[in-house]
Amino acid sequence: MGLLLVLRPPQPRPKSLRRATRAQRREHHRANAEEWMTARQRGWVLDVEVEELLPLVNSAGGSRLPLLGQLDPWSDSVLDRRDLLQLEADVDRLDAAVDNDAQRELVAAMRKLLMCWRSEPDLMLHCYGD
Repeated sequence: MGLLLVLRPPQPRPKSLRRATRAQRREHHRANAEEWMTARQRGWVLDVEVEELLPLVNSAGGSRLPLLGQLDPWSDSVLDRRDLLQLEADVDRLDAAVDNDAQRELVAAMRKLLMCWRSEPDLMLHCYGD
């Protein structure tokens, strides 16, 4: 079980592809795969195991963290630029609660993702739970 954090452009409302032809469906999936590959290459994807993130969030204040404390690893959410400063503050609180190398690496990876977001103002942070 994990949480996938991805910087992506704002997504249009999902459209049903039920009426699409097979060729249209293939094109949609091909374009989506290219977008994900590009995001991974640019460092815009962070796949976090809940078993790593949850203890750290709990140590840093749990549900009192305005953004990270409210993310649900079983559902999806989207954060926009207005959330960036608060998310950086949450990551600072995580950094203060770090007590092992794995958590330190996780915080560093989150900071790197946030730096990428700061340099790409048109993107949004999509959080996909599984």
